Amino acid sequence: SVCLMIFQRRYFQSLLFPKATTKRHREQKIVKINAQHLYDIIENVNDYSKFLPFCSSSQILRRSGNVFDASLTVGLPPVFSEHFVSRVTSDPHELVIEAKSLKSKLFDNCQSRWKLRPTDCRSATHVDFWMELTVSDPIIVATLDQVLKEVAGRQVEAFERRCQEIPYMHQGGEKRDNSKKCKGHSHNELKELE
Repeated sequence: SVCLMIFQRRYFQSLLFPKATTKRHREQKIVKINAQHLYDIIENVNDYSKFLPFCSSSQILRRSGNVFDASLTVGLPPVFSEHFVSRVTSDPHELVIEAKSLKSKLFDNCQSRWKLRPTDCRSATHVDFWMELTVSDPIIVATLDQVLKEVAGRQVEAFERRCQEIPYMHQGGEKRDNSKKCKGHSHNELKELE
């Protein structure tokens, strides 16, 4: 029938010329961790493969001031595995770290941004983590929403755990206790941006 022919044509077109799909996810929460400590852990890309889920290798390739290129291998086996290079820009004064993929076979675009804001309590931080993925692979597109939610949530949790494992040394070389209780900070909000 004509309807079947149209359907088949569109199906094969989608396989030959897949349409790029972009999805974004944003996660906001308050964590009982010093903002500078969390910033230092996020910026230390060389250690990502030691604790980040979905990351099997990580290395800073070159650095110029607050801008550096980093090589990462990430994946959700058996769905996908990808090696790519990102350009990372860090702002130690504003406590912002942004990353954007430069070379990737699987991702048309991959970017993320961490924005940290100290709260009234010295050992608590408002975390605003945002990530965006653009892909054309129809298999990845089908799972993109769930992938983004899972990756974003587990990344934030992994950085929290890493901060608990690595003692925070302030400028004077003295250890600081991130476990100090702060009253009035029970906010935990997840947001997805369409």
